Amino acid sequence: MADRIARTVIAALLVGAVFYMNYRFVLVHFSNGGDLLDAGWFAWIIASGDPWLTNPHAVSDISYFNYHLSPYLSGLSMVFHALGVDGFTALALHQGAAFALLAAGLFALALSNWDGARSILLLLTVALLMLLGDVVLQMASFPHFEIAIPAFCAVGAWLWTCGRRALATLAFGLACLVREDGGLYVAAFLLGLASLRPLSWRTLATSEIRLALAGAAMAVLMFWVKSRFFPGFSTFAYNFSGNGWDHLTPDFVAARLLHFVTDPHAVTALVPAVVLALASRRYLVFPVLMSPLVVAQLLAARDELGHFMAYYAAPFLVIWMGSVLVAGDRIRTGQAKLYEPAVLLTFAILGSGPLLFVVLPPGWLPVATNAIATDTTNLSLLAVETRAALLATPGACASSGVASMAPDAVAPAQVIDPASSLEQCHTVFLFKADLHYEALRPRMEGLVAGPVIDGRVERFDRP
Repeated sequence: MADRIARTVIAALLVGAVFYMNYRFVLVHFSNGGDLLDAGWFAWIIASGDPWLTNPHAVSDISYFNYHLSPYLSGLSMVFHALGVDGFTALALHQGAAFALLAAGLFALALSNWDGARSILLLLTVALLMLLGDVVLQMASFPHFEIAIPAFCAVGAWLWTCGRRALATLAFGLACLVREDGGLYVAAFLLGLASLRPLSWRTLATSEIRLALAGAAMAVLMFWVKSRFFPGFSTFAYNFSGNGWDHLTPDFVAARLLHFVTDPHAVTALVPAVVLALASRRYLVFPVLMSPLVVAQLLAARDELGHFMAYYAAPFLVIWMGSVLVAGDRIRTGQAKLYEPAVLLTFAILGSGPLLFVVLPPGWLPVATNAIATDTTNLSLLAVETRAALLATPGACASSGVASMAPDAVAPAQVIDPASSLEQCHTVFLFKADLHYEALRPRMEGLVAGPVIDGRVERFDRP
């Protein structure tokens, strides 16, 4: 009993560390000049209290539902607004809680059936993955609420393996509501759970399969609702098909494949699953289930998807989650050999932020170090002062970090980046250290420096 309590306390402390790191990173992100698309956008709508999620003026005047259908985000927005939480804190709380929930689900899967050394290795794998795994740090670097999908699925998978089917169904149901593709992830996890049973034709009639079909049906319904009632933005064309698939040239495909086979996140997620398939073919279930999404992103029009940048690396995280699920089940049934969790831990080390920061710089380790060591500011006060300055200067141009502070105070044409012409800008506001600061600051030559807000937001006026 004492050992069990000790393990639970250690896991709880690790989950708390995951929460703190991700909560604080969002505050650091905005204090250093947050990106308007998407962190500033989400911070605005997550605390707006508008159930239709009307976008801030800097993004568009339509609903976020025209981009993605998210009843989950709509509900969160009303809750945070009712509690009086500002957008920056609300987004930070959500990201901290979502990553912590994901960690809690994986730790629970590793702790459910303790078996000495095997379980210790699996526990260390989860701890390293969630605190210093480069794929997780990369996803954390670009705060997106969609991390709630794998988080709810992790908890749902653990509850399902514990026999708490009603609570598991609730967790999977919440995952379906996060975004229109949430049901497809739910279906993948439930098919993975079904594969843990002895394979036979009877497997097709299990409750996992029925619930998986329900999740897929929910996704189809939400895609239809979005296209039918929220037109105005072709998410699929923008992300995947581009201009009639004309981007799919032989050179394009070859370049994407080369990038894929050298992507450390892909390698460290897929290779251990393939190696461990020698022990059990079930380790291949999640790579197979994620393969359609991996291929779709690999051939996508947008580079961010095709290079699996930021939260688009989610398929590799899901594959890792599947490996933990299978390993935990094999430990429970007494089938796991010691080398199975050892292989997972080895590749978790190879895919860790500190190692990749050294061998493949720059890596994503600064997400963790910045979250711990970087000072933050009073974001609510900074937002009020920035908004007042922008509204008092009609037609002023603003960098992404400035616009993320007050996205309702500027129009899209006023948000500048290194490719923007500044000829029409009589006044320019720059946020020190934001995404484009180093490129934009030299272009302020000849303009007159004005008052600086909080030592962060700089003002430049034409003489």
